[in-house]
Amino acid sequence: MKLNDLAAAIGAAYEGPEDIEIVGAAGIQDAVSGQISFLDGKNFQQLENTQASAVLVHQNTPSSKTILLRVNNPRLAFAHVLALLYGTPYSASGISNTVVIGKNVVIGSDPSFHPYVVIEDGARIGNRVSLYPGVYVGKRSIIDDDSILYANVSVREGIKIGKRVIIHAGAVIGSDGFGFVTDGGKHHKMPQVGGVIIEDDVEIGANTTIDRATLGNTLIKEGTKIDNLVQIAHNVTIGKHCFLMSQVGIAGSCTLGDHVILAGQVGLADHITIKDRVMIAAKSGIMRDIDEGQIAAGIPAISHREWLKVHAVLPKLPELKKQIAELEKQVQELKNERTNT
Repeated sequence: MKLNDLAAAIGAAYEGPEDIEIVGAAGIQDAVSGQISFLDGKNFQQLENTQASAVLVHQNTPSSKTILLRVNNPRLAFAHVLALLYGTPYSASGISNTVVIGKNVVIGSDPSFHPYVVIEDGARIGNRVSLYPGVYVGKRSIIDDDSILYANVSVREGIKIGKRVIIHAGAVIGSDGFGFVTDGGKHHKMPQVGGVIIEDDVEIGANTTIDRATLGNTLIKEGTKIDNLVQIAHNVTIGKHCFLMSQVGIAGSCTLGDHVILAGQVGLADHITIKDRVMIAAKSGIMRDIDEGQIAAGIPAISHREWLKVHAVLPKLPELKKQIAELEKQVQELKNERTNT
């Protein structure tokens, strides 16, 4: 694209030649002539060293020899640029002759169903839905408009998936929750008869598993983004626009508010409530409810500020132990002296 057309498309202001051709995008240190990059920070020296033809920057960035496109959020603008330069408009590929379609299935307009997809009886598929090879859609499940399910995604029976949902390869939606009743030393399965509801604009990473509810529904609200290898147990509710990083594990009947961030390998015990805008550091273990706006870390988790204090002390523990032993020795000697006198 011509640079002036690209700038207009993303609402950026710049000064410079209008006929520069932009053929790609790259990181600011790797970009070459003909490419566009971005600077999301204050390392302005990078602007002098880059070979990029243009760089997206914050509005108040100082002038540079490099052509600058000024925006409010360079990283977001760069995401739009990538979509413009590399995105391809949706074009329906139709239904492969190897797709297996059950009875009373409703399929919307412009489908893209790749080889070896299986759609069971009573399922409903919206408009412009893409199902990649090996996708399984169970009985009476619903997949709404413009959603994409990549290879080998399994959607069990009675699941509802909203609009513009992206589910990456190998994810399993609606597998049985881990529910058992123990009696006489034996574990008896509790039938899992609920479902899963995934609202609009959710993205689910590869090999993530979201269990169906025992009763009712496991619920993932709109705009939430879930990384690869995340486990979400039965009857969990996750609020709007949350971030769940890789290898998070959430036990049954937990409730997360809106805009919650769980970093990698965070684990939640069952029946925990995490309120809005909570942030939890990587590898933390959550054993209790957390109030709105808190930052937590550790196992078991405590406030992040206290966690930092604890970890500042940890390297000093061997020396502190030695000092305590010496103090104990001195105290004992004083006691002995007093006893002797």
